[in-house]
Amino acid sequence: MEYQVANGVKLRTIHTTKFKNTKILINFTFPAHSQNYGKLAMLAELLQNCSAKYHSELLVSRQLSRMYGASYGVTVLRYGNQHTLQIKISFPNDKYLPSKERLMTEILEFLEEMIEKPYISGVGFNQAYFEIHQNNLVNYLNSIADNKEYYAVLKLQKLYYPNDPDHGNFLLGSGREISELDSKSLYSFYQQVMKTSAITILVAGEIDDQEVLQGVEHFRYFVDRPVTKYELRVMPQPVESLQSANEKIDGSQSILNVGYELPVYFGDEQYFPAVIFNQLFGSSTRSLLFTNVREKASLAYDIHSSYNSLAGIVTVQAGIDYQNEQQVLELIPAQITKLLHGDYSDQLMDGVKQSMINQHRSEADHLSAVIEKRYIQQIMNIDYPDTVWEERINSVTKDDIKKIAAKVKLRAIFALNSQGANNENNSLS
Repeated sequence: MEYQVANGVKLRTIHTTKFKNTKILINFTFPAHSQNYGKLAMLAELLQNCSAKYHSELLVSRQLSRMYGASYGVTVLRYGNQHTLQIKISFPNDKYLPSKERLMTEILEFLEEMIEKPYISGVGFNQAYFEIHQNNLVNYLNSIADNKEYYAVLKLQKLYYPNDPDHGNFLLGSGREISELDSKSLYSFYQQVMKTSAITILVAGEIDDQEVLQGVEHFRYFVDRPVTKYELRVMPQPVESLQSANEKIDGSQSILNVGYELPVYFGDEQYFPAVIFNQLFGSSTRSLLFTNVREKASLAYDIHSSYNSLAGIVTVQAGIDYQNEQQVLELIPAQITKLLHGDYSDQLMDGVKQSMINQHRSEADHLSAVIEKRYIQQIMNIDYPDTVWEERINSVTKDDIKKIAAKVKLRAIFALNSQGANNENNSLS
């Protein structure tokens, strides 16, 4: 069921008796602007670890333990052009509690405390508390370069969107941006988020709608706010030429990242062929990239592709030896050519389809996957019932895949080059 709590505040309840837990997601959303990335990342840190009543991580942890081991977290996400502060909590269904008590009301009161009563001093977040988490976040951001795979992903992202910081910049901002924040201005930003962002609440499990609705209506910030409409899908600005860059690193393995435009989005007529194209290309262990580049040619330690259907982008990441980079760069588009010409077996197509259907069915066994899928469909205003989803997957043909392959356009390449791999001991064979 869906309820309009206030203008710009929606509640959706998802009834299921399949799980022993209940899960709540609260999403505060607004258009993605890079100047807010560091602020929202810092705000997520503060709202997760402390409140006026629970003014230490230990006190928060103790309260979660009292609520039968409830799991609570705050994170920052980007869905296409949407910037999201997501607050989530998972807790046991009442019927599994020893005293048969009603936990929902206590959980909602806890969320109200953590969201609406932050740990402040005067007109800003408590300074000592603020500085602890500011330093933690700065240290984390400064350490990302040590995670070479993740670092390469972020560098490709920046290359892919060279003149678009809203999509090229890292979602959590930078260490410099975080270090420049102060507790007073961030508290003002917090108030702005609470008062102006669109709010979507999803509650899934064995629940009483009226109990949830009454609890949600008690939040003082869940009141009318202006609603800003904007396009969720990311349409990248054209680039005049291929964007490419590389950096040298120590170690025995190089990392190659490649970004392709694929202007097909969630809900488009060609969406399902695009999903299967990605599986055939590099997203599964049956894929052409895995089979032909890693297994047959022995040119990659690992290679895979991913498809972002809200950004219209397909990326490839490969762990390789430096001296094999040119060969890999030739073999990657060669697999797209195979898909363009239908040069792969019907058995591969059938196997990929069946694997996707099996995975889709297994997601129904995970409450997090159920609620996340409903949220994506809600923000895109598109609903794919399970039977329709499977029918659309099974109806995809080789001709459909050819049309997708014809749309793919190389846009960016980033490489972390380690020339330390030039020795016989690093052979992949």
